[in-house]
Amino acid sequence: MSELIRDHGISKLLSLFLLIFTVSILVILTSVPSQIFQREMETEVKSLSSLINENQWLDLTLQVKNIYTNNYINNGVQEAIENALLPKGNYKVKEIVEKFKGDFILERVVNNIHILSYQMVYRVSMMKYWIWVMLPLFIALIYDGYMIRKIRMYEPRQISIKGSRIWTRSIVYMLVFTFCYLLIPNFLGQKAPWYPVVMLMLTALACRNTISNYMKVA
Repeated sequence: MSELIRDHGISKLLSLFLLIFTVSILVILTSVPSQIFQREMETEVKSLSSLINENQWLDLTLQVKNIYTNNYINNGVQEAIENALLPKGNYKVKEIVEKFKGDFILERVVNNIHILSYQMVYRVSMMKYWIWVMLPLFIALIYDGYMIRKIRMYEPRQISIKGSRIWTRSIVYMLVFTFCYLLIPNFLGQKAPWYPVVMLMLTALACRNTISNYMKVA
């Protein structure tokens, strides 16, 4: 972990996350039609029912709905965004934009903010659900990596520095991909629910190999 922080730095990771967030927000809010964005989100939510049983799906979607309603709608965030971005009067600038774009771009931005907020709540809830489900796998792989490293401590040959760095850096890539997953619209269609499962499995494998390849003291 110290090597991970030393090589990449917390400030560099935060800067990268901020850049990804800013670019994604600008592109998604202005370029993606709201109807397409919403349809992709609905496809992702519905296709989850093929991966888990019906009761689990109902519980998870209800939990997401309650979190979104209580923290986004009832707390006034939705209304505040609409009041801040949508003009109340028939301003000249609105007429110009409508003639140029064919629709009012600010309405798309507001609608996409609402959809993106739901998407983030849904996907964070998905990640939490799968982390708990896959926790035994994480524990088993981390323990396996620890035991492999313990055995290698008695081997005469040195552990590959290159191999160790590859796996430590892969954890950073997993963090970046996970952050992107929260923002990017569904581009996998009905296979979208598999993304967090595969990502967590790869993360567990990366943690296992990082521990097993951690440099031993000569």
